[in-house]
Amino acid sequence: MSVISYSESGWDTQDDRWDDWEDEEMNAPMTCLFCTQQFQSPIILFRHVKQAHGFDFLKTRAALDLDFYQSMRTVNYIRTLGLSDPNFANVSGFSIDGSEAFLNDDAYLKPAIPDDSLLYALDELDLDDTASVASSRVGSLARTPQIEGLESPKERELMARIRALEQQLGLRERDMKFATEQFDEYRQMVKRQFYDTIDATAAAAPSAAANGDAAPEGSDYYFNSYAGNDIHMQMLQDKVRTEGYRDFIYNNRDIFQGKVVLDVGCGTGILSMFAARAGAARVIAVDNSDIIHKARANVIENKLDGVITLVKGRIEELELPVDQVDIIISEWMGYFLLFEAMLDSVLVARDRFLAPGGLLAPSASYIYLTAINDDEYMKDRANYWDDVYGFKMSAMKDTRPAKEADVDVIP
Repeated sequence: MSVISYSESGWDTQDDRWDDWEDEEMNAPMTCLFCTQQFQSPIILFRHVKQAHGFDFLKTRAALDLDFYQSMRTVNYIRTLGLSDPNFANVSGFSIDGSEAFLNDDAYLKPAIPDDSLLYALDELDLDDTASVASSRVGSLARTPQIEGLESPKERELMARIRALEQQLGLRERDMKFATEQFDEYRQMVKRQFYDTIDATAAAAPSAAANGDAAPEGSDYYFNSYAGNDIHMQMLQDKVRTEGYRDFIYNNRDIFQGKVVLDVGCGTGILSMFAARAGAARVIAVDNSDIIHKARANVIENKLDGVITLVKGRIEELELPVDQVDIIISEWMGYFLLFEAMLDSVLVARDRFLAPGGLLAPSASYIYLTAINDDEYMKDRANYWDDVYGFKMSAMKDTRPAKEADVDVIP
């Protein structure tokens, strides 16, 4: 169990005046576990913690035989207590006995404060300052920056730097694991929100038709929404997007020359025709919407039917006339990047058909968020019915939560 006691006097501001410590190559200052004092050395920091706050971190670490990760959890746990208690800077006594649950809780491997440089220094503590307590540690897990056979200060400094980099790598690996888990959760959310709903609706259609009821709008509705001309004109007239794809393909003709290209969700066939003009040996254009019939006419009209093969169907289900492709291109991005819900289909195409070492274009994308305040927007959209030519029309307001985002272009 951990024990905390407080004092009114706080800490002695003289405790951190160690004038003999100079090392210009140290990283960012390290903040005390309890108060806001900052230090350039972990040894000085832990001396301050012991004298001002009654917690001998180094002795505790040795006595309980805490490994690096348990030491990290201890630091983050104490910092978490400080974030939730405004009087935590006045702590004058603190202890743990090794039975605390946080010592084995991986939630405390995540830094409690951003860029906590103390975490990187936990394994760099100088042997001279810890020798008196290190001897009390049981087993072979005692940690110290001095390695047998390294005598010169330069060698010890280099080894300390290596260990610090190893620790940073460990933190980055945990961050990557967390990001991967988050992305997996996002993929499942997209599947639940879009494809499961579509599949359930489509499954209900036969029984509804048998009862003489109108078939519900399912996957056919989704794909048929891309069968008309207007939506494709809107997308093609987005010059930033369309010309971005065109320039990428035309400026990299050496990449497309002689390659087999798959266009997922080809629409009018514009990307397929770009790829054919860039020298692709074969282009397979796939779309499950009836727009593919007009795309075929476009391809024939531009005399590219000898290169481009059009296939109607869902990429998740159909078989291509080739086993693998060299390049996959797709214009899958919608409003707020993900609106069109095509990303999963592109990833399925990648996993099923892209050859090892092949190219997925685009292969990376980013969402940037910012908060804005636009009085004119609020007046025109949210508060329009408050003043209609001098009259209030509150009854006209739609008080229901919005089902769709309001899409607008901010110049």
